[in-house]
Amino acid sequence: MAQTALRVVKVKTKTLRAGNKGFTLLELVIVFFIIGLASSVVFFSVVKIHEKTLFNEEARRLVLTIKHAREISLIDRRNVVFDLNEEQNNYWIESVENDAASIHSLPRGFGITGDTIFFFPKGNSSGGTVKINNGKGKEYTIEVDRVLGTPALKRL
Repeated sequence: MAQTALRVVKVKTKTLRAGNKGFTLLELVIVFFIIGLASSVVFFSVVKIHEKTLFNEEARRLVLTIKHAREISLIDRRNVVFDLNEEQNNYWIESVENDAASIHSLPRGFGITGDTIFFFPKGNSSGGTVKINNGKGKEYTIEVDRVLGTPALKRL
């Protein structure tokens, strides 16, 4: 019988070379700092966009409420009042026949000022101006035409 000799083969790996030992602590700290900086910029941008969107949505809702008051007046052939409370930052629609009014309150930090506006069955109104601001210098003005009773939104 022939004997076979086992040969031991030494396997060389690339991980034993200098330079392939992994990342240094300094490299990891720099990467985490860059990731943190980028995420904070994105976070504050998203918050700013959310506040702007919320303010625009409230201004549109206010215009739609005024339009709705005019439509109720035309369809039901009755006087309708758009009223607001500046101290509590809310507004509502009321009519003579229906005393129950749904009150819409503005989010914290927003403000509303303006006139009480009367809508008449023929489509005209008493006219007036309503202003909404976000407390940070941005403001919308809604002007209601006396003859047509239609609101017009203007950004200041």
